[in-house]
Amino acid sequence: MTAAPLMSVAKRLLANVDAARGDFADEMLYVPTASYRDQQQFDAELEAVFHQCPLLVALSVDVAGPGDFSTLSIAGRPILVIRGDDGVVRTFLNVCRHRGAQVANECFGSGRRLTCPYHFWVYDSQGALVGNTAREAFEGIDVEGLIELPTAERAGAVFAVLTPGAAMDIDEWLGDMVSALEIIQLDKVVRHRDGLPAVSGNWKATADGYVDGYHLGYLHRNTIGTKSITNRNTYDLFGPHLRLGFSNKPITSMRDLSDDEWNLREAMSLVHFVFPNVSISGLPDHGLMFSRIHPGPTPDRSTVVQYQYFREPMVSDEQIAAADAKRDLYYAVTCEEDFATVLQITDALGAIPDDSFRFGRNEQGNQNLHRWIAALTEANGPQRSSQ
Repeated sequence: MTAAPLMSVAKRLLANVDAARGDFADEMLYVPTASYRDQQQFDAELEAVFHQCPLLVALSVDVAGPGDFSTLSIAGRPILVIRGDDGVVRTFLNVCRHRGAQVANECFGSGRRLTCPYHFWVYDSQGALVGNTAREAFEGIDVEGLIELPTAERAGAVFAVLTPGAAMDIDEWLGDMVSALEIIQLDKVVRHRDGLPAVSGNWKATADGYVDGYHLGYLHRNTIGTKSITNRNTYDLFGPHLRLGFSNKPITSMRDLSDDEWNLREAMSLVHFVFPNVSISGLPDHGLMFSRIHPGPTPDRSTVVQYQYFREPMVSDEQIAAADAKRDLYYAVTCEEDFATVLQITDALGAIPDDSFRFGRNEQGNQNLHRWIAALTEANGPQRSSQ
């Protein structure tokens, strides 16, 4: 079903406040703690989830013009996202076909030609090999260009499957999540500086925090949770993806207002979680915090890279200072509260190998996350139960 307008979400949030509870799932869900630390399960997740599913690898605005590119490494795959001279955005393995060095090393950059620093082999913005040194030594070489990955662009975002030649039906994968992403207008934002990396624990435990509205008024009670009415969330599920609504305290003062008098920015907060590892927090007329979870080389660690986007470039000293302050605040909160907690959880898993985590009916986002991971990996799945 197409994503409902935000006014509809706000009315549902107010109804949840009045009912003194959020949206409920049909039952509780029990997930074995072993599934967070088992190496075999982790390897299965990397392959089935991160190497075979379409991932959100860039926002369109970060590769807006010909030659604009972004680089990142996800689940052991270094990738390059670049818009070609023909206007088409493509994703490649960021690996020179000569000896494997990365052909681009900046997080964000622009260049119609990409030159490998090792031996100066040159590729164009469409990935073709257009020049190399010592050509006479490579006469008859079988390389035409970089290794391309399946790529599609929708709703201001770029998606890619990190396995060359893999099947990709982005419209089926996103479903009606694309209409939810269109509402927040990702194509009308501007990135403020590069991302900030932070260390966290197991990638699933980290993702659990992004799809959980339950903790906001508790873990963040003295910081970003002060404006929230805790545990009154709405959950809109679009296959594996999620739109999570939060009720803010001013929402109760808007009860008797006409729809056009509501201030949605004051009434509610939103998080869009694009499975399996991207959280986009914010409303269409406001800035966005974009967070990407990178699973670590082992089950017990991940890295989260956070980016701040605004609706216009930060130009004046005052704008830049305010943007930096917001960036620093959210980075500090997530590091000191969210990721510190996830690290504690991850490091304690060895003490409770035969236990389960218990996701209540008010934690639909978590339940949906784990059911999809289980369905994709077909191993160590959640135990549906109401023990």
